[in-house]
Amino acid sequence: MKKNLNKNTFAIVTGASKGLGFAYCEELLKLGYNVIGVARNTESLKELQEKYKNLKVERWDLDLSDLKNSYKLFEDSKKINVEIIINNAGYGVWGYFDETDLEKEMNMIDLNIKSLHIITKLFATKFKEENKGRVINIASMGSFTPGPVFSSYYASKAYVLSLGIAVNTELKKTKSKARVITVCPGALKTDFWNRSSTKERATLREKSSSMSPLIYAKKSLKKAIKVKRKNYLVVGAFNKFAKMLTDIMPEETILNSVYKYQRKTK
Repeated sequence: MKKNLNKNTFAIVTGASKGLGFAYCEELLKLGYNVIGVARNTESLKELQEKYKNLKVERWDLDLSDLKNSYKLFEDSKKINVEIIINNAGYGVWGYFDETDLEKEMNMIDLNIKSLHIITKLFATKFKEENKGRVINIASMGSFTPGPVFSSYYASKAYVLSLGIAVNTELKKTKSKARVITVCPGALKTDFWNRSSTKERATLREKSSSMSPLIYAKKSLKKAIKVKRKNYLVVGAFNKFAKMLTDIMPEETILNSVYKYQRKTK
């Protein structure tokens, strides 16, 4: 059922060209939101423009790892009524820390941490002033533990989770209706690994039994929009079980398990 929205109500999704970002765009359209999809190349969003002609689907081509574009996104959005922004853009750099490319890691940190921080800061401040609105930040199940052989990515997502919990707590304590909700997906059937890892590992993950982004977006979006007290969401029975294990198992056991999982390529 579509939400009863003002015809000029918008949601912004970063990393919108494919995978989970694209799926979130479509789920938002189903709920009646106009959507602004942000990515380096938004050509794929023409499909949604054709499919949802009764709503507005804007395409903003911005590389958010160039931090000036994070400010530009916010400035350009001032002319419209934005109620939701989903910070989904991000990628990882897989491999042993002494072997991974430092420049790629710095670019990843610019996107996963600095850009997300800027956008969260600007929109959360605006939403608090308006006493409405919601920032939804996409972290990872990797937020809950260090990740040997994928160390910088896990660390970047731990930052996303920690920041979101702290800011959302501030909003609740000051009686604001604005929220910063962090969503923590597990492995999804996307091309994440094509950018984040080797061809062999990408093929391995594509064959895994992970959840499709369409299903995950459908399960997580409505919860992220409606939740009032929780700071973060873990969606799916397997993910909830995995989170429980990280809470009760010894750290060494968890690290050994993550190490074996992440180094595996065949």
